[in-house]
Amino acid sequence: MEREMVKKEVERILDAPRVGIMSTAYGNKPHSRYVTFYNDGRNLYTEVTAESVDTDEIRDNNLSYIILGYDEEADSSYVEMLARTEVVMDQPTVDWLWDQQEHHDIEELESQVMVVLKFIPKEIKLMNANDEIDVPEVLDFAG
Repeated sequence: MEREMVKKEVERILDAPRVGIMSTAYGNKPHSRYVTFYNDGRNLYTEVTAESVDTDEIRDNNLSYIILGYDEEADSSYVEMLARTEVVMDQPTVDWLWDQQEHHDIEELESQVMVVLKFIPKEIKLMNANDEIDVPEVLDFAG
């Protein structure tokens, strides 16, 4: 698959908010969780409760692995992304993410401390995009 076609398929998958799997490693143990990802055209973002992700976990190992767009019934393309992860606290980013969300649960917001995570791609693998099973199309990013 040509690089431009790979980029377009990746963009299509990342375009809409999607539930996916975010995995990290902390204390030599894997941690995986389902989260909803939002895309700003380059990076992914999610809002999680401070209790669900320890900022020490991100500080000690800021790499995350994300699986997004998989649909077993449709046998569609999906992405696997290795990303550098940052805890974001700046108000414009928090406001942007708030505006992207379809529902606003004020009670949840008031009762829990929420954290925004930013995922900066290092490598994106487009899976199921060609005729060869488990042979990804890979996009590498500097950094």
